[in-house]
Amino acid sequence: MAKLVLGLDIGITSVGYGIIDVENNEFVDYGVRLFKEGTAADNEKRRNARGRRRLTRRKANRIGDMQKLLKENGLMSDNYQPQSDVYELRVKGLTNPLTNDELVSVILHLTKHRGSSIETVDEMEDTSPDSLSTKEILSENAKLLKEGKYICEIQLDRLNDNNKIRGHANNFRTEDYIKEARQILSNQELDEDVCDKIIEIISRKRAYYEGPGSEKSPTPYGRWFYDENGQIVYEDLIERMRGKCSVFPNEFRAPKMSVSAEIFNLLNDLNNLSIDDEKLDVSQKQEIFSYVSKNKKITPKQLSKIVGADEDKISGFRIDKNKKHLLTEFKGYTELKKAFEKENIDISLNDYELLDSISEVLTNYKGMEERKDKLLALEVDEKVVDHLVTNTKFTGYHSLSLKAIRLLNEELYKTSLNQIQVLHQLKLFDKARISHKGKKNIVADDTAILSPVVKRAQNETFKVVNALRKKYGEFDSIVVEMTRDKNSAERKKRINNRQKYFENRNKEVDQLLKDRGLDPDKINGKTKAKIRLYLEQDGKSAYTFQTIDLDLLIKDRDYTEIDHIIPISISLDDSQSNKVLITRMENQLKGNLTPFMAYQSGKFDGMGCSWNQYRIIVGSNKKLNYKKKVNLLYDKDITKFDNIQEFINRNLIDTSYACRTVLNTLSDYFKDNEIDTKVHTLNGKITDKFRTQIQLEKERDEDFLHHAIDGLIVASVKKMNLLNGYLSKYTFDNFYDELTGEIKTIPDDKAYMDPLYIAFIAQLKNIYLDSNRYYKGQISRDSLYYPPIKISHKVDTKPNRQIADETIYSIRKKGDEDKLIGKYDIYAPKDTTGNKVSVMIEGIINNESTLLMKDNDPQTYKILEDIVMHDFEMFKDSKEHYKKETKKGITKYKLVGENPLSRYKKEFGTIHKYSKKGNGPEIKELKYYGNSVYEYIDISHKYPASDLCHKVALKQLKCYRVDLYLCPDGFYRFINIRYNDIHYEKCSKKYVIDRKWYDNQKKKETNINRFEIFVFIT
Repeated sequence: MAKLVLGLDIGITSVGYGIIDVENNEFVDYGVRLFKEGTAADNEKRRNARGRRRLTRRKANRIGDMQKLLKENGLMSDNYQPQSDVYELRVKGLTNPLTNDELVSVILHLTKHRGSSIETVDEMEDTSPDSLSTKEILSENAKLLKEGKYICEIQLDRLNDNNKIRGHANNFRTEDYIKEARQILSNQELDEDVCDKIIEIISRKRAYYEGPGSEKSPTPYGRWFYDENGQIVYEDLIERMRGKCSVFPNEFRAPKMSVSAEIFNLLNDLNNLSIDDEKLDVSQKQEIFSYVSKNKKITPKQLSKIVGADEDKISGFRIDKNKKHLLTEFKGYTELKKAFEKENIDISLNDYELLDSISEVLTNYKGMEERKDKLLALEVDEKVVDHLVTNTKFTGYHSLSLKAIRLLNEELYKTSLNQIQVLHQLKLFDKARISHKGKKNIVADDTAILSPVVKRAQNETFKVVNALRKKYGEFDSIVVEMTRDKNSAERKKRINNRQKYFENRNKEVDQLLKDRGLDPDKINGKTKAKIRLYLEQDGKSAYTFQTIDLDLLIKDRDYTEIDHIIPISISLDDSQSNKVLITRMENQLKGNLTPFMAYQSGKFDGMGCSWNQYRIIVGSNKKLNYKKKVNLLYDKDITKFDNIQEFINRNLIDTSYACRTVLNTLSDYFKDNEIDTKVHTLNGKITDKFRTQIQLEKERDEDFLHHAIDGLIVASVKKMNLLNGYLSKYTFDNFYDELTGEIKTIPDDKAYMDPLYIAFIAQLKNIYLDSNRYYKGQISRDSLYYPPIKISHKVDTKPNRQIADETIYSIRKKGDEDKLIGKYDIYAPKDTTGNKVSVMIEGIINNESTLLMKDNDPQTYKILEDIVMHDFEMFKDSKEHYKKETKKGITKYKLVGENPLSRYKKEFGTIHKYSKKGNGPEIKELKYYGNSVYEYIDISHKYPASDLCHKVALKQLKCYRVDLYLCPDGFYRFINIRYNDIHYEKCSKKYVIDRKWYDNQKKKETNINRFEIFVFIT
């Protein structure tokens, strides 16, 4: 049986795979699975739309309940007439009784517009970067109300001053609207019970934590929902979204900012530290925690003082993106301690149980009243509670529960083990793991905390693995390489930042060359790379700090060399952080050693400085990044196996959380089912280095076939012995013909090059290049020596997607056709997007008007026509206003200048509709017949006011799939199936397409009932 290795290149929108028979050195299969990036944007859009619908529905219910109440109490009659001057009436009602119609208008207006009720800390945040926050707006408006005014008085002043009062600045608190409503009702002759009911409806609001639905109306999005047995069950929304502990599966995860979790994180940090290879003892930890308890946090510098060692003598620190040492920040403890200190109450880390309970409340609950009740129940001082209820800092959860964390903290404090070691020691590591035993397919771990992007990538990865296992059986090994980018935006940002960095460095180099009278375009790339390092190293050699002659560097290519600090045969690191500029003599002396080993063996004696001086100079150079400094000062013997293994692990093992999740899921599955498949991960630097070495650079934006090639490389690097050592020793210039794909004559010297290695690379290149040509239609399948790279796509087959966009269209019959109805803003000076006033004017001039007014109100249309034609007669010969065009003997005029109706308004004012008394209403907009529309969803039944000729519709229908037919006459014909053509069939509990409808669609196309090939495309 063949020994097969599967390589996986997992990206944001693709999974490349390659299968290699390592015993026969053959490529068995290769391909790429493509899918859309798994973002949460669609879910968020759908969730926001659902939220808007609920708010609209609740507002309608509130108004309906108010109308019913007012009718039952004789205030609202069947002949009720809404009043237009409602703001004046609200002001009047503050001091005077109102008529029934006036009072009803005021009450309904307050019911509809009843302000903001800030319940949660989230609602206090900024609404946008360019506007004040809701909290700030409400605060500003509250100051005006304190001057003795009611909301209606402020709003009426704004209406009179600005002719409008809408907008973010018109936000007031619900409680202030209620205050106004009570004042107005106090001047009316109403029963107190009726007044209370009116106030109750105006102020009615569902608490955010209740969610949608109720016990009588369950919904999968609320607290009440149907379980798998069809029974109505209740579950707190917060608890449903909160994950379970990875050690104790029945325990909820702890708040990320709970004090116990922060203690756990710091203990793990401390147990990873070493001072001259010695771990911290219990007394040192006790002193560190005493410091934190008093001062709220600790920095690496403060820790070094406590333990009595220089910071650079302490190893094992985590580092941030700026390469600075990191220790756990006690953000949660800091927030809690500050709140207690404001009321002069002492609190310390010893009070972790109370502080953890407070963290639970602040993380789980965002409603301020709800928070207050929960905190008071914990017997927290009421004044401290007032400081805490508005805190917005507590978010997120730890992967462990408080039960697990407190158990581990005891061991972490007493020992020098890290969290993973303690978990193993206490035999808790796999305690909560779900067993895969007996499962046919590998499925993703639903408990893993992953972004939508990574979740989709993992799901598609396991689909690929399952399909390949079904075809080829179990693999000897699976090797995984996974992108570290969180999403496509992050990847673009990383690439752009890298390009920008090198662009700036290149500009410096070019300017330096120009200053020396040289043409940068005539200097080769390798010399420019040397100059970049020359500038970084302040013009000195990296190891002995001898001054480098820049003119000689440019003129003599053998004078200096770019050296890998840690030999690439060991590090496999070809990045800028492992490259320096040195003289040719230094390079010969250093050989295959590190700088430390070269100094220790006396290679640089008499050439520069001592090792201790070298360390000081390197450490003080601010131009060098942290990683390069670590490489330059690496002081271990790279000839020892343990140190070599350290570099191998660093490069061959990807320790990212996302990659480890894939690794763990695969490993657990094979372990549970007693399958011998071994699983490995691989750092992406390896494939990049390999591609560079064999000159097969990938162009990410050119095609996606390179993912399959990466899959083959991933499989081979880990498992094919023929590749060992070749990554750093050889190039591919001399024995491969890029044009023909053939291997050139090779010297008969196996020490120089392994023929299997050459054949492997040649196959990679041929597969990639030929597949590219094949899919571009440049060559036929028959001319391929190797099968083309397979491509598969994720198909979205869910039938319950959005059927149309949210835009509502008006449609009317004109003759036998349905026409879209549009509107012109008739006074716009020029055309704007969606408002082509030139088309309206040209239609009037050329007697081709599509205005509804032409048929429905000819007298008003005549007024409009007279104004336009008068302007036309005056300026038709002016090229600044109109242009004449003649096509096929027909002459028409085009508007090129300002809209004549706009100029009319400036001189004479607005246009009014025709009336006998000359006092018709002002015209602002005009409707017109637009394009014919054939496919739409009629939703007129939701709008009772619409008449028979006026339809309300959704037009932008979403496509579910296209059924494509090749008919006997040689033509392709298709049926477009949209989401609205699919319906749910209760009896079968499936979404279906109506057979009769489908058959009728086929009959519309000639001969579509007879076909040779049928496919469907999504």
